[in-house]
Amino acid sequence: MTDLTKPISRRATILLDNRINARDRDRITVTLHPDLTIGFRAHKSRHEVRLPLAVAYKLAIENEAKEKWRRKLAEAKALGKRIRKPRRGLLHL
Repeated sequence: MTDLTKPISRRATILLDNRINARDRDRITVTLHPDLTIGFRAHKSRHEVRLPLAVAYKLAIENEAKEKWRRKLAEAKALGKRIRKPRRGLLHL
């Protein structure tokens, strides 16, 4: 794979609330920059929120762990079981 030499942007539609149809303001632009940052910008907006790719990756991993914990907790609650909290270093609730 080659290194980035110029920013690459793509548009995506994400539903920000419980609507069935997407609106213009539900569109975002995601940009990968050569300095290893990722930027998010709302449709027709000039303000871009940027963060390092390492931070975005860490946030994605933490979010996945939290979702997994919530599913496990809901399943245990449905079965009437109790489960212990994970170690502090693995999951921050």
